[in-house]
Amino acid sequence: MTVADDHLARVGAVLDDLDREDAAWDFDRGLPDCARETLALFEALQPVIPIAIKLGFGRAPGAEADEDASWAASIALARRAVLARRAGGIDHGLAADNLRLLDRVETLIGVWPDDDWAEVVRNRVQGLVDASQRGAQRGTELRQSHQQAEAEDGLSVGWLLRHPTDHWLHSELATVSEPGCRALLEAQIARLDPSYQELCRLDWTREEAVADVICEIQIVSASPGRWDEPASAVVIAPIKGEAPAGERISVRLVEDPEGPFNGTLVSFLPDQRWRICARRLEDDTLLPLDGTRRLATPRS
Repeated sequence: MTVADDHLARVGAVLDDLDREDAAWDFDRGLPDCARETLALFEALQPVIPIAIKLGFGRAPGAEADEDASWAASIALARRAVLARRAGGIDHGLAADNLRLLDRVETLIGVWPDDDWAEVVRNRVQGLVDASQRGAQRGTELRQSHQQAEAEDGLSVGWLLRHPTDHWLHSELATVSEPGCRALLEAQIARLDPSYQELCRLDWTREEAVADVICEIQIVSASPGRWDEPASAVVIAPIKGEAPAGERISVRLVEDPEGPFNGTLVSFLPDQRWRICARRLEDDTLLPLDGTRRLATPRS
């Protein structure tokens, strides 16, 4: 057992309520089977998303003691969350690969002077536990509000299609240099793909009927840091409406760039191909609607 795991075992009981809440997540919501499966996969993947993002920033373990202390704490909490979800029945074939990824990253952590480094690790673990408690409290408050009720209603099949579960894995994969970690992230992407393809095969005729524009596009640029600006894309194949092949178009990532940020309408990455169903706005930008779905992501 590592220093981080040992300290978490001492103080982690305060997270038990949060673990039980995750295990009791309602995957029904009146959705088709493939959408419930996608929601379950989404929840099962959550513990390793921060690890993948951190890897994508190029902060591989082994270079600095202070950074490795943060890695050790993050891995300990992520492992606990994976095991809690598996015990609660939220596994869906992802838990084993999640644990393999965490184990692989942990092997990269350097060997540092025990006394000083161990104390830093314990402090980092405690900080993450405290932050999780605050997050759980905030989540409880939101669930009791109308705002959270609206957010839950927003988890429709169309939302799942516009926000692929593997988005963050694809986003970070290009900058993960460690071969073992890359291979494990690719394995998770492959495991998630069949679920997304099932969503794509649902009947989207009604949604396409109300769209002003339907076309296949290739994303030129879509930075998560610039959600208030439209994504740039090129039309590959026009299907409905005024969108000639080769035309450069702008697709909105949020409905109101001046309003509060409540999440993007669609999760684009550069060079991906999408079939977009959209409403054309007065400024000639396109607002993605239900029926919008990803067609392909180039291999990194």
